[in-house]
Amino acid sequence: MPTLLACIYKQSASDTSCRDVEDWVALRLPANDSANAGDDFCEARKRLPEALFARAFAHLGALAADPASSKVFIVDGTGLTLPRSAANFLAFGTPHGKARLPGARLLLLTDAHSGALAHADLTGCHEGEMRQFLRCLKAVPRGTTIVGDRQFSSYLAFHEMTELGINAVMNLNVSRKPVHIERLSEDDEIHVWQRPKPKSSAFGERIKELPPLMRVRVVHAVVERKGYRTTNIRIATNLLDATRWPPAKIVELYDLRWRIENDIRDLKLRHGLTMLSCKSEDTVRKEVWSALIACNAIRVMQTKSGKCPRSLSHERCRTIILEACSQMAQALTTCLPMLHERLLKRIAQCRLKRQERPPCPRALIRNPIADYPILYRSREQWYAHYLSGPT
Repeated sequence: MPTLLACIYKQSASDTSCRDVEDWVALRLPANDSANAGDDFCEARKRLPEALFARAFAHLGALAADPASSKVFIVDGTGLTLPRSAANFLAFGTPHGKARLPGARLLLLTDAHSGALAHADLTGCHEGEMRQFLRCLKAVPRGTTIVGDRQFSSYLAFHEMTELGINAVMNLNVSRKPVHIERLSEDDEIHVWQRPKPKSSAFGERIKELPPLMRVRVVHAVVERKGYRTTNIRIATNLLDATRWPPAKIVELYDLRWRIENDIRDLKLRHGLTMLSCKSEDTVRKEVWSALIACNAIRVMQTKSGKCPRSLSHERCRTIILEACSQMAQALTTCLPMLHERLLKRIAQCRLKRQERPPCPRALIRNPIADYPILYRSREQWYAHYLSGPT
């Protein structure tokens, strides 16, 4: 247990070296046990089985999830940069031919409401996100809704999710051409997709077993937000019942997709996944697991505070929890309940303020060959003209 806690601490505190972790462990063990404590944190981490990290990750994810809300998962992947070593090059490969450092692919399924990381898959650059996604689908319970980007709206992915009883809400791939269109309303259609050719897919053998045609619902929507460009999106889903699932509900579900981008940002910037430090496959996996566990641990504390984790600042909560852990380590046992209650109150106060992006002129000062017009006045003059105009 001390080694696992040390791994979580290393990924919770920013810019923490292994030597710092060893000192942190030595200060928190009894005096008679601290003589050899933290002599080699890396060797102690190697002795821990990877299954222990996976169980801790699943346990904290279940604690942080909100059982009252409907199960909506968001899926997305990201690339990780690894240190240069022969073991990392052999196990993970490089993202492209000109890359000088090895890289890995991490696929995440996060709870849209609580922000808890539900499922994760780490692999090398030789595998794509679709293969990772199909592996994670086996662990997703029936009735769950998965929201994702266009790379997950393939024929095979929709067939697998439909067979498993999973609701899919994905951005439509523009290259998908239906063979038949049935119009339900002005912005709501039923498309009939044709099975792709096995030679054109990396899953040729599995494609041959699929039915030749599949019905998919496509919803058109216009997204307008103050300070941002107005965009047109096309959402593909296997929720064919327009009465139970109106287009507005489909658009509302897809609007949750951007939340996973913030989760990935927190993992990379706050939990040490911007640049990993381990030089072997086993320790790389444990370092990634430790970061995921640290993120879920913060989500658990946010949930216990009584506030929605999505409405709280992840960075402020992380800092407050680390400060409280240092205080609790030096406090008397009788003071721990009071400190814990004070910690939850401080976490509940870390509310995120809604940020409204101001309007910006869609024009450039230079580069006349660009698609945007040229701004012939200063930005201050543009804002004065904008504010004086009709609302």
